[in-house]
Amino acid sequence: MSFKIRKIDKNLFNNQLILPLTFKTIKNRENFIVSSCNESAIKLIDYPNIWKKETNSIPAAIIYGPKGCGKTHLSAIFKENNNSIYLSELSSLHLDLIKSNSTFVLDNFCPSSNYRAEIVMHFLTNLNNSDGAVLFLSRYSPHKMDWGLEDLNSRIRSLISSEIKVPDDVLLYSFMVKYSNDKKLFLKDKHIFYILQRVERSFEAIINIIDKIDLYSLKNKKKVTYKSIRYVLEN
Repeated sequence: MSFKIRKIDKNLFNNQLILPLTFKTIKNRENFIVSSCNESAIKLIDYPNIWKKETNSIPAAIIYGPKGCGKTHLSAIFKENNNSIYLSELSSLHLDLIKSNSTFVLDNFCPSSNYRAEIVMHFLTNLNNSDGAVLFLSRYSPHKMDWGLEDLNSRIRSLISSEIKVPDDVLLYSFMVKYSNDKKLFLKDKHIFYILQRVERSFEAIINIIDKIDLYSLKNKKKVTYKSIRYVLEN
């Protein structure tokens, strides 16, 4: 199997770089790395006034960014803290779930057969009338969505939104160090760089590969080597 090798400037990395990062724990969930690429999204989750009608005319917000950037992890924290209903699509049947002060997480939110404009419009109206709140997760900026209805476009684009950007190599390096150390899988820098050059730039990909390397190492009772890493990457 061939790998797409990504060039990494190793001069950017040293042990001191990982120290300033904050690992945020909410409601006993796994630590969430706070960095410049996601700080505003985390503040949005934490800020209670966003989800109150008295201070926000439409108690809703959108977090958007590429796959693997941490949207799902953040929404899980929000869901647990607010006892939210999680949906990956909307239909007329889901409108019956709206009760007084109910909270929702709507995943993969964008104009599609899963989210028809008319249903979304009814959902927002009913939710607003019941003093509910909703967190939207999307890969797209609200300003790049076209719902085919000017009123809905205006509503969606007026919502508070926060973009989570693709994590840079230094952040991924720091995350890999912490995540592998938590699993007692103490990787050498040379192994971390080797992996970073060959995996997708996302926390999801890092978690996936570290879990598999850990399982392979435990199963075979062997230390981590280039050979074992390559085997896991290929399989």
